[in-house]
Amino acid sequence: MTFQVPLFRALVLTTAIVATGQVSSAQNRQKRMGEPFLSVFPVVGLNDDWWVAEYDHPADLFQTGWRKEGTVVGRDGVTLQLKPTDSENIVSREEMDADDGTLLTAGKTFKPYVSGQMQRRGWFGYGRYEVVMRAGAGYGMISSFYVYTGPYFGHTHEEIDFEFLGRDTEKVFLNRFVEGEPFEDLVWADLGFDAAAEVHLYAFEWTPDAIVWYVDGKEIHRADGAENVPRPPAKIYFDLWAGGPRQADWSGAVSEEQDESNALYQCVSYAELGADTPQCSDLSGWNVSVR
Repeated sequence: MTFQVPLFRALVLTTAIVATGQVSSAQNRQKRMGEPFLSVFPVVGLNDDWWVAEYDHPADLFQTGWRKEGTVVGRDGVTLQLKPTDSENIVSREEMDADDGTLLTAGKTFKPYVSGQMQRRGWFGYGRYEVVMRAGAGYGMISSFYVYTGPYFGHTHEEIDFEFLGRDTEKVFLNRFVEGEPFEDLVWADLGFDAAAEVHLYAFEWTPDAIVWYVDGKEIHRADGAENVPRPPAKIYFDLWAGGPRQADWSGAVSEEQDESNALYQCVSYAELGADTPQCSDLSGWNVSVR
């Protein structure tokens, strides 16, 4: 299918969400909470509300260094591009740990791959989260949309995920973490289409008593009960990364035959619980038909 941007409709809705944020900004600033928003990347690109990552995650499970060069903004939206690190840019873990910023600025990393990660500035809580995206393909590749907080921010590990494993993009991996604990039984949901072939609408609703995941407006999984629900607030992320040896049984291992991938993100939105603010699913002409 062709994912066409209805320019006028998108601009109207984007303007509306900005206006909504201005009305309530004084109240929410005190709580340091993010406002409801609608980001239509092919129309407005990126603004200061989005942070483009540039760092090396210390965990070995991430074989990917986040670099601004891995985030490309174009007419189709935001494309995250994963590729092997150029050999001349590889340095040791010890060198990067001691770096004062010089190596990072020069494009050096101790990770074998580089890619892109985006984070929405501010903190977010209960509500509906939507993304229109095309997943990345390839063994060992993981493209994601999620909310997260953890020890780095002084919190317990709380998270809600859409994770697309490039080894089988006709399914999606759904997860949540409550105080660092994931689902006891893995959720590996059939989509009925190839998520790496074209864009689709993915969403989850986060309430005090449940999490409900949707694909193209249809519920595909729910976790009921307050004990299954992460505690807010959290930050909004999307990224594309290569898993390490510890993830090989889950994501597969990146091969030399296919060591590059890309994922496209065209729209991201957040609406507070019970509020009626513009979302990606409201954009006329952006409805996705499941084949």
